[in-house]
Amino acid sequence: MDINWDKLATIEELKPYFEKDPEKFKQQVKKHLQEWSTINSDDLDKLAFLRALEITNGCTQWAYRRQDKECLSLEKTRECMHLSMSSIKNKKIPLANGEFITFSSEIENLIDTGRDLYIEAFKRNLPRQTQEFYALSTAQFLTYGKTRMEQAFIKIRENYLHYFGDFYINKGINYVKPYIS
Repeated sequence: MDINWDKLATIEELKPYFEKDPEKFKQQVKKHLQEWSTINSDDLDKLAFLRALEITNGCTQWAYRRQDKECLSLEKTRECMHLSMSSIKNKKIPLANGEFITFSSEIENLIDTGRDLYIEAFKRNLPRQTQEFYALSTAQFLTYGKTRMEQAFIKIRENYLHYFGDFYINKGINYVKPYIS
């Protein structure tokens, strides 16, 4: 895989890690890339969908916390959070047609690892874990690639437009774009 490190270094969330110790951050990303390169295509599709859901929800949560003029109501924001968090916690994503996306036990463990890392980074505010989270997240986006992420967001729109609306689905798409373009 050919990685444009210079372009990644311009992403706002990644700048501090590239400025502080670019080689260390690159090695962290490469380590996760190696781990994720063994995942089969079907599982990557499911994981990309879960990641698109997480990101879109994150956009709604931050907008509400900041009280952006476009933020959803408290009730809608809570519905979005419940959808995302229960999908992550239960490793089962409900679809609009009543079916569910489920994961193998191996993939469930990966989801738990990512969730634990997120909690340590953003709930417990551990700087080392925050860097590790962004390295993992970067590796995920690079592994998923542009086409898979575009398909994931199409599926988000098809299944959850009534939750997030076009505005926040587009916010999610725009968050991911710098990683995959």
